[in-house]
Amino acid sequence: MTTVDVVVVNWNGADVLGDCLRSVVEHESDHSVRVVLVDNDSHDDSLAVAATTAPDAVVVRTGSNLGFAGGVQAGIEASDAEVVVLLNNDATLVAGFVDHAVGRLLDSEATGAVTGRLLLSELRADGVRLINSTGVEITASGNGRDRDWLRPDGDGERPSPDVFGLCGGAVALRRRALDDVGGFDPSLFLYYEDTDLSWRLRLAGWAIRYEHDAVVLHRHAHSTVDGSPLFVRQNARNRLVVATRYAPLPVVARAWSATVVRAVRLRIAAARGRGAGETAAAVSDGLLSAVRSLPHDLSSRRAWNARAVVGAAERRALISR
Repeated sequence: MTTVDVVVVNWNGADVLGDCLRSVVEHESDHSVRVVLVDNDSHDDSLAVAATTAPDAVVVRTGSNLGFAGGVQAGIEASDAEVVVLLNNDATLVAGFVDHAVGRLLDSEATGAVTGRLLLSELRADGVRLINSTGVEITASGNGRDRDWLRPDGDGERPSPDVFGLCGGAVALRRRALDDVGGFDPSLFLYYEDTDLSWRLRLAGWAIRYEHDAVVLHRHAHSTVDGSPLFVRQNARNRLVVATRYAPLPVVARAWSATVVRAVRLRIAAARGRGAGETAAAVSDGLLSAVRSLPHDLSSRRAWNARAVVGAAERRALISR
């Protein structure tokens, strides 16, 4: 029997947290499962909900909002389990998730992470359920994207177990792998934190696999809004940061040039009254923040290039077209 800690990061999520924690507490498994709740200084009834729903949970109170990346890392540091499962506070485990994910993880000592099948909780108007993610891919311009995003679930096409990276909303992580590559980077705050960890796992020689039968239901974008200034800024910044640290140089060049061009075009459009000034400001802010981060990120790149057990050809093969 393997010890498994399910880490849930929460910030003012009282309206969804109960369902999430209940799905873990009631989850049947052959393994020893515990809840680790990380609360990022919520000001709602989240802690009361947790006390009622999961009274035996380990509760980590961060005292401030560390974002998803910092919150997850705080949860990992509070855990001593052999396997750490990450679950969004607006998601619920489907029966069998832990056993399927951990089973795939333990199939090979070389596997560092197993990413699950994340499905949107709300059905489409015609009753079809859509896929949120079956893992993460990296494009030739440095974009991280959810594989199979919005593809109908159960359309007869089963995704390959081979995928570049893990989706942080539904994944089982081997403790030894986390210790080996250093866990999550709190400085990323939101977005691309799972892509960052995936790159480090890959470069260190750990495999990342997809398990089709490990299923989670997710209320997408409950905590943050797609297209909001925070979303735009963090995506613009962290895409550049993560690409600079690990990606092949042509990918880095395309990521930076595309972001610079986008920032300029948005600024011009906003000045002419043809675009949203908030979006233009958010992209520019993200770009400037990535520029300020360059010395650190280039140092990280040199360190990981020196350590990597994956050659240049193998690294290029990880990029999706």
